[in-house]
Amino acid sequence: MFRSKLREHYRLSFVALMMALFLAKCGFSNTPAGIDVRPITSLRFTAGSDFLDRVQRQLGGAAADWSKNGVGHLVYRRPNHGQDTQTFRNVDVFREDSVPKAQEIYAQNREVFTTRGSGQNWKLYREQGAGAEKWFASYEEAHFETNHGVPMWWSNSPDIYVGVLKQNVFIEVSYTAYMPSWKWNYIQTINEDIRFAGDLLSKAAR
Repeated sequence: MFRSKLREHYRLSFVALMMALFLAKCGFSNTPAGIDVRPITSLRFTAGSDFLDRVQRQLGGAAADWSKNGVGHLVYRRPNHGQDTQTFRNVDVFREDSVPKAQEIYAQNREVFTTRGSGQNWKLYREQGAGAEKWFASYEEAHFETNHGVPMWWSNSPDIYVGVLKQNVFIEVSYTAYMPSWKWNYIQTINEDIRFAGDLLSKAAR
């Protein structure tokens, strides 16, 4: 009985591995092709000590505030109306008191969201810019969800992350949905969120 179960376990694992290799070869993935970060990268502004307060006012006080004396970050989750599946759309704004500290935030998030290690399937899609004006986009690759190391189901849910450094400000726009990517135009949605963030920052900087 034990040997029979063991053989069945290895057979299922082998089939799962073959399916993963086949789907990867076919390019079955949720890459963020078509993402447009220009609404944020084209902005030119100075973020003084009251910048996060200005952003919060634009949001009507709806953002979670993790700042002190103008340094820290705001976390704002965009609402999802009319969807029957959980989708999380975040626009978060970090302000540091110097460019080097903001660069550290950029580097930390880039490492987290491009890691392919234990339990992680994030992959860098694109990175542009240099110094204090740069951005990157990453995505979580299609993968098998596992239970105690045994592949259980194929996950192609959209998980997209965009990080933009603008001098002493770091902006992140993320999209996570617990549904297959072909059921929802997540690129269109995250582009809407990027435009929202660009407009928000533009108004807050005035």
